[in-house]
Amino acid sequence: MFIRSHLVVLILVASFVAASLFQAPALAQSQATGTVRGIVTLEDTGKPIHGVAVTILQLRRTIMTGDDGAYELQNVPAGKYDIVAHLDRVPDVVRMIEVSAGNTADVAFQIRLKRAEIQVMVTATGEEESSLKAIQPITSLGATELADKNFQSLGEALDHELGISKRSFGPATSRPVLRGFDGDRVLVLEDGNRIGALGFQSGDHTEPMDVMNLEKLEIVRGPATLLYGNNAIGGVVNGITGHDSAHPGTHGYVTGVAGTNNY
Repeated sequence: MFIRSHLVVLILVASFVAASLFQAPALAQSQATGTVRGIVTLEDTGKPIHGVAVTILQLRRTIMTGDDGAYELQNVPAGKYDIVAHLDRVPDVVRMIEVSAGNTADVAFQIRLKRAEIQVMVTATGEEESSLKAIQPITSLGATELADKNFQSLGEALDHELGISKRSFGPATSRPVLRGFDGDRVLVLEDGNRIGALGFQSGDHTEPMDVMNLEKLEIVRGPATLLYGNNAIGGVVNGITGHDSAHPGTHGYVTGVAGTNNY
């Protein structure tokens, strides 16, 4: 009986030690992570917005807001991050946050229908980053800004932007000129892919890009353009449609264009 009781005690101790070893990593992980939560509302009315994609850029973690506009990201490693709220056809809202272990960071967003000071860029480095951290000369035009412009082609949409003019043989065939470079020295992309047009060869050709269908236009000048080859030495124009980011549910937008011949 004495030996058997000692065996029972040893088994219980071994079981307790094994359970502690398995629980230790999980406990350490829970203590080294935090939670990010908040509500996304419309700036003009203060009403919550559902279907907004909230992303921590450095971790590439995304969650969609619910009907009440709320979101929550759990088990976020402690550290400093850029977090962005994205809604189709609306300027992104970027916030910089610090997550501490075992705590909850409340980060609220207000979606606005005007140009944002801090934006998310992808063309200069090939990855998403805040425009505050981009060291390259970059210009970004959102869907609302493009809709405000009176344009018929890509060159018309970018004309008069900083360091940009247009080469035009008519409003429908205009092409952007970056820092005096034209032709095959300016690369035009759509969603990061070459569109294979002949606009760089002759002014009679246009760029087959539906500017009204773009979510954003990014223009990059400087050394970062070498990422795209020697024919991008003047600059890169990248039209982003946003079609490659699939979200659950049904999403869409409505635009309208009108004209008159009255004088």
